[in-house]
Amino acid sequence: MSIEIINEKPVPIAEVKDLIGKRKEYSYRQKLALEHAKDNAKLSLKNTQALIEDLKKLEIRRLREKDIIKIADMVPKTIDDLKVIVSGSATPLIKDEMEKVIEIVKKYA
Repeated sequence: MSIEIINEKPVPIAEVKDLIGKRKEYSYRQKLALEHAKDNAKLSLKNTQALIEDLKKLEIRRLREKDIIKIADMVPKTIDDLKVIVSGSATPLIKDEMEKVIEIVKKYA
């Protein structure tokens, strides 16, 4: 049985926790995903969504949606932590941009 992927988008861990947590029965993989989400979600769904919106409002073109989701999931507290999260980006953030991101993240940490 082959599965066709129609659409793909990054989803924060807090949203995964909320979506899977609403089910009454779980497959083995869903149980594992829910356990992982419970163990690793650092913020509530509401705070995660607010953080994502605030990061998008910065309008940093180098900061892609998947990077914003990673930041909301990992909640970096320092510029060094942030560098690790966005290190795979083709165009790295400059220091001023990283400081703005950390300032926003600290409101939710």
